[in-house]
Amino acid sequence: MPTALKVTQQYDAPAAQVYALFNDRGFIEGRLKDSGALDPQVMSVDSTDDGLTIVTRQSIPASVLPSMVASMIQGDPATERIESWKADGDGYIADFTVTVKGAPASLKGTMALAPAAAGSTLTVDGSAAVPIPLFGSKIEGVIVKQIAELLASEETYTRSRLAG
Repeated sequence: MPTALKVTQQYDAPAAQVYALFNDRGFIEGRLKDSGALDPQVMSVDSTDDGLTIVTRQSIPASVLPSMVASMIQGDPATERIESWKADGDGYIADFTVTVKGAPASLKGTMALAPAAAGSTLTVDGSAAVPIPLFGSKIEGVIVKQIAELLASEETYTRSRLAG
């Protein structure tokens, strides 16, 4: 059974201003580097009339994986995150995926950046799935924890950039 990820972030800026940062490759690079991620790479930030696609890569430290799982994987497993954004009324929505390279592990879901009374709210709703008997739920928990920590770091970075 997949493990849920639910995160809500509040910003003191309008959704359009936050979304404008997402269109800035320098912002995405800074956000990823600031997170302390292992081997952070921004693969692409592609903006078109139809929307925005952001592709990043980083690694999960093998030390946070259950020991039995870490013994089956060489090094720190690389992850790829893809966000596909588009306008949605006064806000923006995205489908996202996080895949673990070389492992049957993924996290999928949606993100919504919407106007709120004091600025805007980013809501992340996803689930991690690792179809491995006995270890799957433990790995899902690790993935959800790592992504939640990454999102918290990204929120702090985004707030600081919005504050100037």
